[in-house]
Amino acid sequence: CIRDSWWTAETLIKDLAFVNHKAREHADEMMICYTAEDIRRAKSEGKVGFMFDDQNTNFLGNQPQLLHTMYDLGLRRVQMTYNRQNNAGVGCMETRDGGLSVWGKDVIAIMNETGILVDTGHCMPQTVIDAVDASSKPIACSHAGLKSLVSSNPRTQTDEAIRKVAEGGGVFGVVSTPGALNGQDRCTVSDYLDSIEAAINLAGIDHVGFGTDLILAASLEEILTAPEWGAAAQKAVGVSEGIWPWSDGHQGMENNSGYPNLTRGLVARGYSDDDITKIMGGNFVRLIEETIG
Repeated sequence: CIRDSWWTAETLIKDLAFVNHKAREHADEMMICYTAEDIRRAKSEGKVGFMFDDQNTNFLGNQPQLLHTMYDLGLRRVQMTYNRQNNAGVGCMETRDGGLSVWGKDVIAIMNETGILVDTGHCMPQTVIDAVDASSKPIACSHAGLKSLVSSNPRTQTDEAIRKVAEGGGVFGVVSTPGALNGQDRCTVSDYLDSIEAAINLAGIDHVGFGTDLILAASLEEILTAPEWGAAAQKAVGVSEGIWPWSDGHQGMENNSGYPNLTRGLVARGYSDDDITKIMGGNFVRLIEETIG
């Protein structure tokens, strides 16, 4: 079964080892970050900093204590679900939202204890809300759009869920996928900033950031062969091979070189330097410091 070859502990360990090897090989250009201070150091040294995460809890099987082992190997953020329902909760591609499971609450307790950031980027809204209630620390909804702007796209969150994340001290990251910003295959930086502003109006300036979800190192074929990305899911989210899967469809933010365009846009909309710093990464660094260290 293809599902059995994805999201396993063995695959995660191999991936962690691979990136660690590359970091040693290119130590003059990149570094692994385990804390907020590491992120600041990477920036001061002009290096690309990487912090390990996993977008699903399936790798745990029925052993949540594996989180301790993965933490020792460098894992620092874990998403409760990917697109489909798992033991922890309900992913965004499901048709009914049953929220977080008791098992998921147990997993969050271990993540809080260990120092792993709880993420709900692909969860359904009730699962996000339940995760905030279950966590003793702030959480992230790292990359999603706003359902108030694009109600038909499953990669969006309700106003209630976004506010809940903020009320718990967490951060909502706005994804750059055109389908989650304007419901179409293509968008502009202005569309992206419209969603950022809408999120700020809901959550406040201290609880919103960019969560582009630009996946530039992997092949489109690899991404779309994940068991959660069947043809129906691709269509629902607005993933299109013609725009790989969305970066070429986002004018001005085709890749990570587009961040200056976002900064210019925020300046043009009257945001202060301090607020721009928060949106551009300061809020997430604060969250990492409060949850990971």
